[in-house]
Amino acid sequence: MKFDHCPKCGEKLVPKQIGDEGNVPYCKNCERPFFPFSYPCVICLCISEDDEVLLIKQSYGIIRYVCVAGYIKAGEGAEECAKREIAEETGLEMLGARFLYSKYYEKHDNLMLAFACRVRKAETRLSGEVSEAAWFTRDEAENALFPGAYGIDMLHEVTRLEKEGLLGI
Repeated sequence: MKFDHCPKCGEKLVPKQIGDEGNVPYCKNCERPFFPFSYPCVICLCISEDDEVLLIKQSYGIIRYVCVAGYIKAGEGAEECAKREIAEETGLEMLGARFLYSKYYEKHDNLMLAFACRVRKAETRLSGEVSEAAWFTRDEAENALFPGAYGIDMLHEVTRLEKEGLLGI
């Protein structure tokens, strides 16, 4: 997100040279810069104790399965957000998480923080955001996701880390 006006006082921002950052939108009234940013989100590859992958369908028209994901709230850590989103959307308990990587998602201007999350397999309790949830083998999960989906990259990264003995969840 890029600001034209100060989100605190509403004054028009002006470019100001800030160190090595170059010209940054600056509020003369509040005397502070407002750096452009992307909205941070988590995306969670939920894996049960018996190695099944939980995928969801969102209730607002997406026809393919996706991973659990959501925005990080102010004051919340990424792991806390992953745990909250999994609980809110599926009713499942996250037992552990392993950060995989970050990736920019241009379509929605998000910085996606990818996690492999170990979850306790149980009956799901879906939120209003989720129309369906299902357990898959890893191969089935890869086929259920959109071609090129981050979830596919996450499946491959989890497999790589497991082969190297580095997954640890």
